[in-house]
Amino acid sequence: MYNEFKEDLKNQADKRIRHKIPLWGKAIKGLLAERKENGEESSVTYLAEKTGINDKHIFNILAGRVRDPSSEKLVKIADALGIPFPELTSRAMNESPDFFFVSSFGQRGIIQYPQHGFSIQSLSPPGTGSRDFFMGIMIISPFRELKKWKFSPHSMICIFLEAGTLEITYGNKTRKLHANESVYFDGGISHKLRNIDSIDARCILVTRPPLH
Repeated sequence: MYNEFKEDLKNQADKRIRHKIPLWGKAIKGLLAERKENGEESSVTYLAEKTGINDKHIFNILAGRVRDPSSEKLVKIADALGIPFPELTSRAMNESPDFFFVSSFGQRGIIQYPQHGFSIQSLSPPGTGSRDFFMGIMIISPFRELKKWKFSPHSMICIFLEAGTLEITYGNKTRKLHANESVYFDGGISHKLRNIDSIDARCILVTRPPLH
């Protein structure tokens, strides 16, 4: 049995992908399609007006001709589409139709946002159904405050803080989360995270439904 384990691990390493490229255009097109199905405004013209980004530039992003848009533009697009920035980044990862999915290190999406003071690494495969969830590692730089986030209605979020100290503004209340503590709350209510420590805040983030 141990020899089989060794062989399986070797085969997995041989197939490892060095980097997983975020497909921003595909993710944004999917979100626009969802808006259209819900009877919401979904044109590129609407997106350009809401973000202040030139419509030709948005067309180039959707077509994949611009593969690495600035984080500032992506934040504006996420806001215009009514989703948190991390959800947009997670949706930009490639999808897999499998129900059993082994995610090796090389297959994990790792994206850094130095302008906004945090990074996120996906530990879970893309979600395919209502039972799925997202799990990832989020690192927030010292004394950085993230934008206010609001996930989809009836969603749940769990944060386990491995290191550092977080200040979480949830609705109208503010609470502290210390290392080795976890919090579980309704993601449909506006919330904001701030690292009030001099070290990186390292969090395990779990959401249901998945961010993918």
